[in-house]
This record gives sequence, C-alpha cells and structure tokens, in this order.
Amino acid sequence: MKTTTFLAGVSAFALASAAYADVTVDITGATAFRAATLLSIKASYDASGVAYQYSHDQAVGAFSGATRSIWKGTFPGVTGVTTIRTSFNGSVEGIDALVNSPSADPTYYTSISGNFVTVAAIGGGETNKDTVGFAKTTATSQSEIAFSDVNKASTPFAGFSLLPGNPAVGVVVFTMLTNEGSTVANVTSQQFRALMTAGFQPLSMFTGNPADTTNVYATGRNDGSGTRTTYLAETGYGISKPVNQYITKGSTGTTLTEIQLVPAGDGGNASTIWGQDIDGNGGYSSGSTLRTDMGKTGASVTVKDAQGGDLFGVPVKADLVTFLSLNDAITARGNGAVFCAYNGVKLADIAVSGGTMSAADKAKVTNGVYTAWSYQNMYRRADIVSGDAVTVYNGIRNAIGTNLGAAGLPITDMAVGREVDGGVVAP
Repeated sequence: MKTTTFLAGVSAFALASAAYADVTVDITGATAFRAATLLSIKASYDASGVAYQYSHDQAVGAFSGATRSIWKGTFPGVTGVTTIRTSFNGSVEGIDALVNSPSADPTYYTSISGNFVTVAAIGGGETNKDTVGFAKTTATSQSEIAFSDVNKASTPFAGFSLLPGNPAVGVVVFTMLTNEGSTVANVTSQQFRALMTAGFQPLSMFTGNPADTTNVYATGRNDGSGTRTTYLAETGYGISKPVNQYITKGSTGTTLTEIQLVPAGDGGNASTIWGQDIDGNGGYSSGSTLRTDMGKTGASVTVKDAQGGDLFGVPVKADLVTFLSLNDAITARGNGAVFCAYNGVKLADIAVSGGTMSAADKAKVTNGVYTAWSYQNMYRRADIVSGDAVTVYNGIRNAIGTNLGAAGLPITDMAVGREVDGGVVAP
C-alpha cells in the first residue's frame, strides 16, 4: 500500500489525529478475469455515490478490456481518495511481481494529474488513449494484489508466502481452439501432448482420415501465462516441461503467411520464468495477440524452424491448435476461429460475442463432464494483513461473482472440485 498524508496549515499538529491518508493499490496478474475485475472496480466506485475519474488504454467505453487503467475516487469503506491502478501481464508473472519486487515489478500509469483532460473527467468521468491531450507515462511499482489462473504451488514461487490461505474467487473455463478454415474438431489430452512434444502432427491424427497429410501446429503462450500452466497441467504434459510451439511471424488482416518455431531469446515471447529460454519453448506474450491470429486462415503458410530456415521449401496448409480462456476464445471465434471439443466434450452454446455460458454448457463444467478449467485465485502480498488495501481487496473480491460474464463460473456453482491444478475432478 502506498500512502500520501495531507495535513492542514499551521494546525497540522493539532489535527494530526484526524488526518487521513490517500491510498494507491496496484493490481496485476492474469487476464482471464480482467473484465470481471475492472467491472468490479467500477461497481465499487459507483457504489460510493461520489464522482470519480478513470482512464485506460482502450477505446472509450471499452475499459473492461484494458491492460492498463487508473481509477481515482472514493472507495467504499476507505477514508480519503483511493487510486487503483491495473497492469495485467499474466498469472505467473503476477505472482512473481508480488514476491520479487523490485526485479519483477510491472509498469503502471504513473499519475492522475494532467491526464484527465476532458471537462467531464475533471468532475468525474472517463478518458482514454484516444482523448486529445492524453499523455500518460509509466513507471514500475510494487503490486499489492495479483490474479492468477493457477495456484502459487504450480509456479516457481511455491515457497513464498501470500495471502489469503484460500485465494480462489471463481472458476476459469477454457476451450481448445483451432484457426479459421481448419477441420480439427476434437483434441484429446494425448493428441495435445504429442503436439507439444514435436511441435506439429499430421492432420490425420485428429480426423482419422489418412488422406489428411497436412500438418497441425502447436501454438500457445509463454511460461508467464496461467493459461499455459493450465493446459500443461490439465493435459498431463507437465507444467515446467519444455514445449515446442509456433507463433505467427507474418500475416495479413485475415490470413496467416508465416509461422516459426519460437526461437530462444524472442523478446517478450521468450519463456524465462522457469529458466528455460530455449528454442520452441517460448510463446505469445499476449492472449489478445494469440486470439487475433487464431481468427485467420492458414491455406498457404511458410513454416520456419527456430533459426529461420524454411522447413518445407514452399508454403503449405497449416492448421493451428491452442487452448484459450473463454473470453479470448469467444473473441477469436467472432473472427472465424473454431471451438474444438476437448476429450470429446464441447462447449457448444456460448454466444459468438459477449455471451454467457448456457445452462447446458455450465452443467458440463459444474458436474465434472468437462474438465478444461482452473480456479481463479486472487492473491495479496503477505505483508498486507490489515488496513485500506485489505478493504480494497475485499471489496473487489466480493463483487467478482456478479461480474463474471463469459469469463467463468462462481465457485458456489460447482458440484465438483480439484485439489491441484490439472488434478482429478470429483465431487
């Protein structure tokens, strides 16, 4: 928690006991519950009945998809002005930020002053990156709160203390996904492990048709992602075991033109959390970029190895398979990507854009028929045991369940559970 104390004039000493401290709370981690988190933050400020300011890096009205945002106003239960800043970067990276400050601190918008430039925002309102005069800078800052698709025990930071003892605030639901134009309809755990081991497999392995001689390629996130940790745990591959994944290196708005086995040292796409920055083991640093590429066709694609060599000498048909949270998968499907069944069970009835899960799909998850899910955890630093930051933590946590949308399900809906990430699902 960061505080700035305000005292009044020459009476400051006499009034010190009545002085209050403004508070800033920084939130990082997983993107899967990003929309639910930001909607919960807004609902909390709304509940105060006092005008507040907020700004973000998306279009006006689209704050729920923001990577960085900043909020300033009255938060219920907190005296003075509360500023909440968000910087969503990935589940494992979020936990890293809580336990390894300052080396792992993410970047947040640095201030309010001078950035809320519209007349409306002066008295409370919204600005964004497209607002004339918007000029936000960023700085690193130690985080108080982090969201994670996976438990701390599934990360390299298992030995560090975080609070609370039971951090789960919901269930994140995922789906196997293939890109537009692909005929892959079902992906089993075995098939997925084979993909991650070799990087690609013949299409015939997924369709059963020996005439399908083109290849299906593994794609996915780097190891800072909870989505990646979840799919490696859920399919039995192994959380920290190196993989072979391809990422897009060339495309048009609708077409993939080049993919490459992720080379070691590939900038933000590298996998460094487990100390395994090697060829193939990297992946997309952003779920939003991955979901965009999954909405593109792969009829004529140059496939390159990690060193940049053309594997086949000519462009080939390339189908991609990955594993994404429902929020990202729904967006990808709106652009042409295709939901696949997982181990023969498919989530079929979700609205193409912005919808919530149907009763039939919910039942598949809550009763244990469909197991591609994990608990969403909301952690705070171990030194934050009381005070305003805990009030903010509890306020957001209590609001999450009513703002889930398509992100997932309340824990109270579940008739089954699991003890560890990727563990046995049972009542």
